[in-house]
Amino acid sequence: MKRIKIGDWVTSYSKGIHRVEKIITRYYDELDIVDEEDRKIGDEWPDKFVVSKRLLNSNFKKALGHDSCSDFFVKPLGKEKLKILNQTLRKNPDWLADLDYYQIPPIKSIYNMDLKLKTRGDVKLIKEFMTFIKDGRTYKEVKKEMTRRHLDKYMPDTFGNYLLQMTNIDNEQKGKRTVWREVDLLKL
Repeated sequence: MKRIKIGDWVTSYSKGIHRVEKIITRYYDELDIVDEEDRKIGDEWPDKFVVSKRLLNSNFKKALGHDSCSDFFVKPLGKEKLKILNQTLRKNPDWLADLDYYQIPPIKSIYNMDLKLKTRGDVKLIKEFMTFIKDGRTYKEVKKEMTRRHLDKYMPDTFGNYLLQMTNIDNEQKGKRTVWREVDLLKL
């Protein structure tokens, strides 16, 4: 199989003709279930995360957009589709500039942490803690700070009545760990 690189024309998880913009290496961290004996925290995921811009739909009509998915779903264009793409671009040279100017919106990943909060005081303590996460923290840092503040007692063994929802933006990483920035507290 041909290795995908930035600038390649491909098909992706979403239908259409896409151009690869970013290829992101991901690493196992504390949120991942690492049940294989040959994998540990900090090891690379076997697949890459590919971010692409869509220029055309599957009928070769202009349809600007984006996609992000595992490289498992990304395939280089075959010769016939590449030929049609090149013909389409010769007829519509401004479409490539439109694709260049198209801005991919932030790509967000969400993690929901169950919490069991019983009183308004419990909710207040968690809301105060949320400002710590907004500075950009790894899960390991979040857990360590929760333990330091004795907030880990609100993490139930099963289900909670609240979710501490943490959001990663554009696959930001610190070292080999995911960074969480946006945070919200949701009552179930």
